[in-house]
Amino acid sequence: MQYMLDTDTASHFIKQNPKVVEKAKNFLGEWCISSIVYQELMSGLLSFKGTKYEEAFAAFLRVVDVVPFTKSDALVAAELAHSNKAAGHNIGFHDAQIAAHAANADLTLVTNNIRHFGPMVGVQVANWVN
Repeated sequence: MQYMLDTDTASHFIKQNPKVVEKAKNFLGEWCISSIVYQELMSGLLSFKGTKYEEAFAAFLRVVDVVPFTKSDALVAAELAHSNKAAGHNIGFHDAQIAAHAANADLTLVTNNIRHFGPMVGVQVANWVN
């Protein structure tokens, strides 16, 4: 495994963004999502009226590994959130968890929000949308 997709990038895949789908195909078997991202995606799916994205989400789940968030990941998330907040960069609870999960697993976080995640010490980022 080489990459962990954040919620934004996973959403781009589900909505069939051609750049993201192509990158995902090129790295098939080398990317995953955090269980935190899975939870955010499920929350989004449940908020939609109708079934517009249900099939696309089901297809996404057939090709992605969902990696459980562990006790060790939680500790790294707390440390990462604390050090970044002290440096004036507070990205919020779930995003700190996602970033820490990728960092703790030694994976590159794939995100379209480089300005948000890029300043985080210890987190490697890549963008598949642009």
